[in-house]
Amino acid sequence: MKFKCKHILLSYDKAENSSHNRPLGVAMSEAEQLVLDLKKGSITWNEAAAKHSSCASGPRHGGDLGWNEESKFHPDFSNAVKVCPIDDIAPPIVSPWGVHIILRTG
Repeated sequence: MKFKCKHILLSYDKAENSSHNRPLGVAMSEAEQLVLDLKKGSITWNEAAAKHSSCASGPRHGGDLGWNEESKFHPDFSNAVKVCPIDDIAPPIVSPWGVHIILRTG
């Protein structure tokens, strides 16, 4: 299955290639608050990606990962995208690289 999505990656202290020293619980709380702010419209997706994402795709491309086969991603990431309606934000998920906020775009 192919899907299109954007993501914001919040790194935490024990994540692979970590860029932050915050614990997982703090990263998850920040992700949950960011989802609320995005849904309220207090911050745009591109602003949030540029300001908060640890992924190189954040500042440059608004976290846009484009069209990809689900097998390209960690299974938890792919599963979150598959059950998320298009143009909606999935609940934050944890992968070995951090906490992801995912916006399914196709």
